Amino acid sequence: MRVLREGLGLTPDQVSWASLGVTLAAAYEIAVGRLGTGLILMAVGQLVDAMDGAMARIYQLTSPAGRQIDTIVDRLSEASIFAAFAFTGLVTWTWVLLALVAILLLTSISDRSHLDPGAKRFALYFGLWVPYPLLFKIIFGVNLAAYVIGLLIIDCIFQKKMDALGGDLDTVASRAIALETTSAPPA
Repeated sequence: MRVLREGLGLTPDQVSWASLGVTLAAAYEIAVGRLGTGLILMAVGQLVDAMDGAMARIYQLTSPAGRQIDTIVDRLSEASIFAAFAFTGLVTWTWVLLALVAILLLTSISDRSHLDPGAKRFALYFGLWVPYPLLFKIIFGVNLAAYVIGLLIIDCIFQKKMDALGGDLDTVASRAIALETTSAPPA
């Protein structure tokens, strides 16, 4: 981390984009049939990707914009790797698209639910033992299940807030009604 930040002067965002560059090279290698090289480069890309967040925390450079860039880079990385697997015919485009849709659904709520099982690119390393079509079905299933569970978590959080407010939403309208009923003269 120190070499990247102090030696090269890189920002966490630059490290995020560098990880995408490595991942795109991995996707190319997979797409042209060099699966082993592609998986090795994918691992390097994931290691570089892990450094951006660590660097941001160590050097106190975290920001909502940085988290958003990291999320965008992660989704682009997954899309490129998954597309390479479909391009080579190791898995159908249907399963690639279904897996990506499930990942995007989960991404849309993960900040609020604080749930993300991380079963995305990592599962692809098991292709030596498990057929890739099955791995993509697992990626789809795990991310879709996490999405549903995440929605339940968000609902439970919302219900707790509602209970704390006496069952009413804390809105301008509900506060105005409460003021009217407490300040209105008895009839």
